[in-house]
Amino acid sequence: MYKKLHRRLTLIFSGITAGILITMSLFYLYLYEKDVTENSFLSFSQEVSSIILNLQQQENFSSLWQASVFTNSLFLPAFFDRDVLLPSCALVLDKEERELAEEACAYGFSLYPSVKTYKGHTPSHKEFVYKTEGKPDFYVSAINLPKNSGSLTGVILYNTLPLRRQILHQRLRFAMLNVLGIFCLCLFSWFYTGKLLAPIQASHENQNAFIAAASHELRTPLAVILSAVSATKKASPGERETFLGTIETESRRMSLLVNDMLTLSRADNHTFLLHSAPAELDTLLVETWEAFRPLAREHQMHLEILLPENSVSKCPCDQDRIRQVLEILISNALSYCSQGGRISLTLEEKTSRFLLGVRDTGTGIPDKDKPYIFDRFYRGDASRSAKDHFGLGLCIAKEIMDAHLGKIWVEDTPGGGASFFLELKK
Repeated sequence: MYKKLHRRLTLIFSGITAGILITMSLFYLYLYEKDVTENSFLSFSQEVSSIILNLQQQENFSSLWQASVFTNSLFLPAFFDRDVLLPSCALVLDKEERELAEEACAYGFSLYPSVKTYKGHTPSHKEFVYKTEGKPDFYVSAINLPKNSGSLTGVILYNTLPLRRQILHQRLRFAMLNVLGIFCLCLFSWFYTGKLLAPIQASHENQNAFIAAASHELRTPLAVILSAVSATKKASPGERETFLGTIETESRRMSLLVNDMLTLSRADNHTFLLHSAPAELDTLLVETWEAFRPLAREHQMHLEILLPENSVSKCPCDQDRIRQVLEILISNALSYCSQGGRISLTLEEKTSRFLLGVRDTGTGIPDKDKPYIFDRFYRGDASRSAKDHFGLGLCIAKEIMDAHLGKIWVEDTPGGGASFFLELKK
C-alpha cells in the first residue's frame, strides 16, 4: 500500500512542479524571442538608414562600391531604374536571389504604394518582414531613392537565418535544462515523499505491533479468568473463594493494562493534557518517598531520599504526572531489586533545570536492552521481567517527560543496578 502511495505522490509532485517549470520556461522563451526579434528588426532598420545615407551620396552604384558597403553577406541589395535591375546589383545576385528580390519588391510596394510614388528630395523607406514558404523569413526595406535624373526604387533584404538558429539553440538549451530539471525533480520527489511517508508507515507498523502485543498481553489474564470461571462452576464452596480471588487478581491486571493503553492512546492522539503549575519538587519527592516506604519494608529493601540542603525553587510542571513517573520508576526498582537492596531518590537544582534521580542496586539493565527500554511492551530478559509489569510503564514515563519538554534516561549505578534520571526545565 505504501509503495503504491509513494509512487502516486511522486508522480503528483513531479507532475505539478514539472508543469510549473515548463510553463515558466515557455513564458521566458516567449519574452526572450520577442525581445531578440524586436531588437534584431530595430538593428536592421538602423543599419538600413545608414546604408541609404551612404547610397544618397553616390552618383552611380558600382559593384566595387557595393562590395565595400554590403560587407555583411546577409544583406541583399536590389535597385531598379524604371523597373530594370541595375547591372551592379545583377552582378552580386544569383538567379534565385534576383527572383526573391523581385518578389519582395513587388510585395513591399503593394504593401506601401506611397513609397514607390514618392516624389520628394529625401529618401523614403519602409521596413517589414517578408515570409517565404520553406525558407527563413527576411527583413526587407522598400526604398525610393531620389536622383538627379529621377529616382531609383528597390529593396534591401536581410536573411534572418542566424537569428532563427540562435532562437532554436536557445529552445534546445531550455529543453535540455527542463529534461534535466524534471529528472532531478522526480528524484527529489521520490526521496521527499519517502521521507514524508516514513513516519506514517512507522506509526502504522507501531500501531499494528501495539495491537498485536496488547492482544497477546490480554489473552493470558482472559484465559486465566475463563479457566477460573469454568472451575468455579464445579468447585466446592471453599475452592470457589480461591478461584474468585484469582478472577479478581487477573481482572485488576487487565484494568491496569487497559488504563496504560488509554494513556498511550491519548499521547498518540495529542490529547495528553497537562495541568502545569508551580510545584515544590522536594515536597513531591518526600510525599512519594513516604507513600512507598511501607511497600519497601515489605520487600525488605531500604528506600532513602537525598535532598539539597538549600531550599529548592518551584518548578512549572504537572505535579500529578511527575508523581506518576516517580511511582513507575520506584515500582520497577522494587520489582527488580533483591531483598536487602537499596533505592535512592535524589533531587538537584541546576542553573536552568531540575534533575531528579531514582537509583537502585538491582540486577541492572544490559547495554543491548537500553536503547529499547522505553518502547511499548518491551521487556528484557527473564531476570528483569515480572508478572505485574506489561512493559508500558517506562513508555508512559517517557511520554509524560516529552509532554513536559523534558528528558528521561538511564545509566548504570556504580556497583550494579540502574539509575533513571528526569530533567525538567525551570
